[in-house]
Amino acid sequence: MKRILSTAAAAFAVASIALVAHAQEQLKVALVLPGPITDGTFNTAAYQGLKAAEAKYKLKIAFQENTTFAQSESAMLQFAREGYDVVIGHGFQFADPAKKIHKRFPKTWFIVNTAKVAEAPNLASFDNRWGDGGYVAGYVAAMVSKTGTIGHIGGLPVPVIQEYNEGFDRGAKRFKPDIKVLSAYVGSFADIAKGKEITLSMIERGADVVTATGNESVVGTIQAAKEKGVMAIGTAFDSAQFAPDTIVTTAVVRFDLNIDMAIGLITSKKIEPKNYLLGFQENGVALAPFRNFDGKISAENKAKVTQLIEDIKAGKVADLPKIR
Repeated sequence: MKRILSTAAAAFAVASIALVAHAQEQLKVALVLPGPITDGTFNTAAYQGLKAAEAKYKLKIAFQENTTFAQSESAMLQFAREGYDVVIGHGFQFADPAKKIHKRFPKTWFIVNTAKVAEAPNLASFDNRWGDGGYVAGYVAAMVSKTGTIGHIGGLPVPVIQEYNEGFDRGAKRFKPDIKVLSAYVGSFADIAKGKEITLSMIERGADVVTATGNESVVGTIQAAKEKGVMAIGTAFDSAQFAPDTIVTTAVVRFDLNIDMAIGLITSKKIEPKNYLLGFQENGVALAPFRNFDGKISAENKAKVTQLIEDIKAGKVADLPKIR
């Protein structure tokens, strides 16, 4: 009996050690977001990317929503002090705070999305070619427009939104040189009412296809388009399910890929303190299916969109926006 008990005790001890070792190896990843995970665009995309990485890499995760500019540094500091192995700031506003504090926590990797910041030993950024996505979005918008007027509504004129806006304008004119492209900024990422108001104004001026970049402000644009029966091109997160008869397609920004790549490189110890820039070639941006609009777009025009994306991948499109 004693021998049986001793064997059982030994087995239990080994199992306990294995569990402790597994717990110690489990990567702790925190995501700091400037808006809510329910915005259906910028923040939703990052949160779903975090959840996918959690399942794939067996992570211990945490996140903070609705982080203001003033709270950016303190939020990242808090997670670093709590021993998180990776702290991801989702947005350009986290670049300077991360640069300021990263050296104080050499065991933590600081990752910033939609920014171009990097510094040894433990600060890297993952950015996407928003301008390329905007270019294809504008091309599609001009393709489906009946009035010859389309519009873009941005939250704030930050680099990635400016790149998207510029790409949207150039892509639209590639398909139809005389297309009229309206553009305006909300002055906020979060003001749904203002986003809707500006969009309604554009629709009154003839825009029958609109697109928006921001956080909750994008919701206002989709609401306006839906109410007025015009079309919309989504951005960042494929949210066609929320307005299937309004959203033609989405210029998807693959934040899930950004996060997956960052975690994969960190776990394999191959990450470098540099900016990783991802476009169509790297699947960092993509075009969502046309879904409810599929039957309304000719096979010829679908082929043109596919060819445009292939040409972008091959470096054959000369007027893509420059990366800011």
